[in-house]
Amino acid sequence: MPHTTHRPPASPVTVLAALILGVCVIQVANGILQILLPLRLAEAAAPPLVVGAVASAYSVGFVLGCWAAPWMIRRVGGVWSFAAFGLLAAAATLLLNLLPDAQAWVGLRLLMGVSYVGMLTVAESGLAALSPPGSRGSVFSLYMIACKVAVIGGQMLLASPNLSALWLTVLAAGCYGLSLVPVAAVRPPASAAPKGPAPSPWQYVRRAPVAFAGCLMVGLCNTAVTGIGPAWLAGLALPAAGVALIMSGIQVGSVVLQWPIGRVSDRHDRRLVIFAVSAVATVAAFLIAAFANPPGGAAPQTVLLGLFTLWGSAALSLYAICVAHANDHVTVEETVPLASALLLAWALGAALGPLLATAAMEWFGHDALFVYVGVVSGGLTLFAGLRRLISGPFRSEP
Repeated sequence: MPHTTHRPPASPVTVLAALILGVCVIQVANGILQILLPLRLAEAAAPPLVVGAVASAYSVGFVLGCWAAPWMIRRVGGVWSFAAFGLLAAAATLLLNLLPDAQAWVGLRLLMGVSYVGMLTVAESGLAALSPPGSRGSVFSLYMIACKVAVIGGQMLLASPNLSALWLTVLAAGCYGLSLVPVAAVRPPASAAPKGPAPSPWQYVRRAPVAFAGCLMVGLCNTAVTGIGPAWLAGLALPAAGVALIMSGIQVGSVVLQWPIGRVSDRHDRRLVIFAVSAVATVAAFLIAAFANPPGGAAPQTVLLGLFTLWGSAALSLYAICVAHANDHVTVEETVPLASALLLAWALGAALGPLLATAAMEWFGHDALFVYVGVVSGGLTLFAGLRRLISGPFRSEP
């Protein structure tokens, strides 16, 4: 009879690294598909209604996944859930080539949205469970930086002349499959298989209202700017190269300041950090609205680049701090349903944000985009400040 040894559990640092690596591989696939699918729909001359349905299906799947992921994790555990969602995403991605009908893509993108949020729920709950309160903001900030870099890397693959649309789709499917390797190679945290009935998301909103308001605001504002911002800048008669440069400033700003902001949040009440960061985002948004069309003509490109970079450094850094703040208020066993509830808040904001922003532009004019962003982020600033005043300082247990 062969001798077997019990494999000791991996260290928390190893598990954290594996989870971040797994999500980074997923984000490479997302970076490819974010640009490739709209291009393929345009080449196929798909009707605008179908194009909109394909885009909306992904958001609908994301919301559905926020309910499906905790249900799956409670029954089979974190690793098996991650594997199931990853294989479903890979299969749906391959079917994009086998079912080239744009209408069929609606169902496939819905499945991909469900799968994506399922994998994120496993990963983010694991990060929360393994991160001590004193370094949780830093861990989630590093996680967000890695994800952003991975998305950019996936998008850069589309510039390769040697990769056809077929091979790019296969590569994206392969990334979904490869994401299982680092996650399956380590043991999941104890919170990966919560027991008992599913808790209501509302109970977590009551415990950390600032965190949920922040995730909702991030969805309402950030998706509006990243989705509508290029067209808004083009309306200022900027050249295409200028638009690309200014939009890249958003990502550069967030990558540079994400970790320092997370580190500061580990040393102070995170609500104060959320208050300060959202205040910076509010001021930057109103400055962009004010300087976009000054009386003497359009603002110089360098001014807009600086303001967009300032806005991105604040607005795109908020999500990690809000997630860390929410996890300061729950036990290890509650990290899975909490991760799902936070993603749901973001998803609802992301679905409504572009619609509300375009409605504001329709009613009040082209410059209303950043007035809308400033008003929404200003609301978070006031809410975070009031909650801090009313409830007093909070420090999580070390």
